[in-house]
Amino acid sequence: MQGRKVALTGIGLITPFGTGNEVYWDGLMEGRSAVRPAEGFDTDGLPTTYVAQMPSVDYAAWLHPTKSALWGKVARIAVVASCLALEDAGLKELDARRTGVFLGTGYGGNYELEQNYVTWIGKGWRRLKPTTVPRSMANAAASHIAIQHGLRGMNFSCSTACSSGAIATGMARDSIASGQLDAIVTGGVDVLVNASILGSWCALRVLSRRNDPTASRPFSADRDGLVIGEGAAVYLLEEMDAARRRGAHIYAEVLGVGATNDATNIVGPDERGEIECIGMALDDAGIRPEDVDYVNAHGTGTKVNDANETNVLKKVFGAHAAALPVSSVKGHIGHTMGAAGAIEVATTALCIDKGRLPATLHFTPGDPVCDLDYVAEGARAKDLRYALTNSFGFGGQNSALVLKHPDA
Repeated sequence: MQGRKVALTGIGLITPFGTGNEVYWDGLMEGRSAVRPAEGFDTDGLPTTYVAQMPSVDYAAWLHPTKSALWGKVARIAVVASCLALEDAGLKELDARRTGVFLGTGYGGNYELEQNYVTWIGKGWRRLKPTTVPRSMANAAASHIAIQHGLRGMNFSCSTACSSGAIATGMARDSIASGQLDAIVTGGVDVLVNASILGSWCALRVLSRRNDPTASRPFSADRDGLVIGEGAAVYLLEEMDAARRRGAHIYAEVLGVGATNDATNIVGPDERGEIECIGMALDDAGIRPEDVDYVNAHGTGTKVNDANETNVLKKVFGAHAAALPVSSVKGHIGHTMGAAGAIEVATTALCIDKGRLPATLHFTPGDPVCDLDYVAEGARAKDLRYALTNSFGFGGQNSALVLKHPDA
């Protein structure tokens, strides 16, 4: 899209490593795994019991305790992440009419719905809480961010499975580039480590059954499935000239956006749709495949997905693929579903800003298809001009974003 340049400024992260950008980045750079046994519910009899669960969050440091007690957990997490993002952006106020909220989520208020069903089945409908409706609405998190910060621009909730946060980010970029809005609080959130979700994914038979901290193994020859995670990444996108005028720290420019649908299979990836998506992002950015310095991959750790994505990268990048560093953070924090694309956009922006790449944790070579440079030796120093981040969701809903160093 031709139009105004868009800067990514403040970042707020809540991940299985904990609250804040520094604790997340340190976890990546130190090569730690946040995968551990699930807590808070009975996992007896489940074939998978290891997840990437968020540790407790100090809500009281950010939220009014009386008001937030009536919110769902996903809304509380999202609002705290938005507070972190705006603090990091150095903004005390925004033009309320010209600032929106575009937030991705895969499961929304499922955590509250599960509790509601337990009460309903065990005690009957008369014991249900009327707050269940606003707590479980899929748009609750985005709405509470707007209320918290008084933002009256367009408020939009996006649900495209694993690509939710990335799709929301791309739409936010386009809205600012076109002049519809001047700034947007965007990203993604999912809180889904509970009994019903873990049991459902066990039934789908795509989870790792390794049941140890090394269970998530993207692109590895011995990968056996993904690990469920949870978290939030919220960041501020704003018009580039405005960000520069106020002296903002600009992590990256959101340069290119691609979004497609495979239109083939509800749960199986398709090369054609993903190739078209990445090509769209590169064309939108106005760069050649060989200009890309790094790919932050979708890389879930399933046999089919990782082989498919590797083949896609080979077809898009040709000979350049062999020299292109590719890594997935899901070995560190699992698959955070609707938050994953947003966490990976934030990760890519941090990589550009800091000149370092995270490793693909627990990678073992040997798969003849997965033979790219997966940054297997540990975190790597690398100056980046252009970086690509991929998110491919169930439903065939694909996103690719090109981020650029702001001074390149």
